[in-house]
Amino acid sequence: MFAAQGDRGGVGSSDPNQQHWSQSVEVEQGGNVLVLHPRSKWASLGITPANVTVAEVGYYSMYGDVDHWQSLEPRTDRSLMRKVAREFCQDPQEAPLRVDFDLNDGYANAALDGILFKQQIPVLTEWARQNAEDPELRAIKDQIDIVSTCSTLANLMQALYDNTAGNLIFGAARVNGKVVVGSLIRPDIHGVTEGASNSRTGSGSRQGRAKFWGRRFEVYMTADEVVENLDGGNGKVAAPRFRTVVHAKLSELNLLLAAGVDATNLSGNDHYPKKYVDFATVTRKGFESSNYTYRGHMLRWWTNNVLNGTGTLFAGVHNNGHVMEVKQYSIDMLPAIVKAKEESAGTWLWDPDVCLGFLHALLKFVLNKVAKPHVNVVYEFRCDKEIGAFTSREVPTDIADGHDYLQGDAVQNFLA
Repeated sequence: MFAAQGDRGGVGSSDPNQQHWSQSVEVEQGGNVLVLHPRSKWASLGITPANVTVAEVGYYSMYGDVDHWQSLEPRTDRSLMRKVAREFCQDPQEAPLRVDFDLNDGYANAALDGILFKQQIPVLTEWARQNAEDPELRAIKDQIDIVSTCSTLANLMQALYDNTAGNLIFGAARVNGKVVVGSLIRPDIHGVTEGASNSRTGSGSRQGRAKFWGRRFEVYMTADEVVENLDGGNGKVAAPRFRTVVHAKLSELNLLLAAGVDATNLSGNDHYPKKYVDFATVTRKGFESSNYTYRGHMLRWWTNNVLNGTGTLFAGVHNNGHVMEVKQYSIDMLPAIVKAKEESAGTWLWDPDVCLGFLHALLKFVLNKVAKPHVNVVYEFRCDKEIGAFTSREVPTDIADGHDYLQGDAVQNFLA
C-alpha cells in the first residue's frame, strides 16, 4: 500500500520512478502545475517540525444528530469532551497496558450510523459566527491565510507516500479574503481521494467494522465505570462530539483548523492542546510488520496530529477485535522512532520534512490560484495518478457540485 523501500523522500534520496514522474509534466509559466515528485525536493525547502507552532483559540461541543450537520449546535464548552479513564493514564515510557477489550461488543448494522463525521467546516463557521467578538478569534482573524480541517490536510500529506491512492481531488474557495480548503463530497468522491464511495463504510463491510472497532475502543478507553455495563448502542460509538479550533503556523502560513478530539488526559502538567489524546486500533499482524507500523500507521498518526498539537496516542493492538495490549506514544517522538527504525533496518520509510514541505508548497499553490470570491467561483484541485501533478480549475458557483464545506448561512460572514 505504501511507497517502496528506498523512497523515503529525504534529501539525497533517488528513485528512477520519481524522476520519470517529475518529467511527465512541465511546470508552466506562472506555476499552473504542482509536480509531486521527486519527494526529495520538498525536504530541501527546509520546512521542519520546528517551523510548526500550534495554539488553541477555541473549542466546542456539538449537540444534535451527527448524521445531519444542520441539526448540530456548537456550544463553546467542554461538556462533551471525553476523558481518558484514570487507570490508563501513565507515562509513555512505561510498559504497554494489559487489557481485555471486545471491540465487537454491540456491533450491528444500525451501530454504523454516526461513526463518521465529515461536515466539520459548516459547524466551524457557525461556531465562528457565535464567537465573532471573542478576543482570541478577533486577534488572529486578519492573519489567517487558510481555513480547513486537520484531517483534510493530513490526508494530503499521507497521499504523497501512498502509491495506491486514486486521483487526488479537493475543493477550495475564497471567503472574505480567506481560502477555505475542504473535501468534495459527491457520488464519485469520498474524502480527499476519488473513486471510493460511501458504501465502503456501509453495513457488513470490512471498513465499516474497522470503523466500529475504532469507536468502540474509544468507549473503553474513556469509561471509568465498569465496562460490562456499557451500552453497545449507536450513541456510545458515534464520532466524538468535541472539537478544538487551533491557530497553526506552518512557517509563514497562518492556518485556522478544526480537529476532532478523541479525549483528554487530565493527569500531568500539559496545557491544551497538548493534553488531548488520539486513539487508534491496529491488528496484531499489522503491528508486527515494519511496513504497516512504521511506514503506514506512524505516518498517519503523526500527520493526523502534527497540526493540532495533540500530545499522545493510544494504540489498541487486537486480534479480530480482541484487544489485549495498549501502546502509548508521544506524537512529537514518532519521527524519531521511525528514524531509529530506518537506521537499524537499513531502509527508508518517511520523512516529516518531506510531508511539511509538500503541504507548504501545495497550500501556497492553492493561495495563488484561488483568487475570485466564492459567490462567483469555486475551485477544484486534482492530481491524476498517471500524471503525478496537481492542476486547478475554476467552476462557476451556481453549477458547482460537492462543495459541501460552503454550506450554511454562517459562511457569508465567516471571519469578516
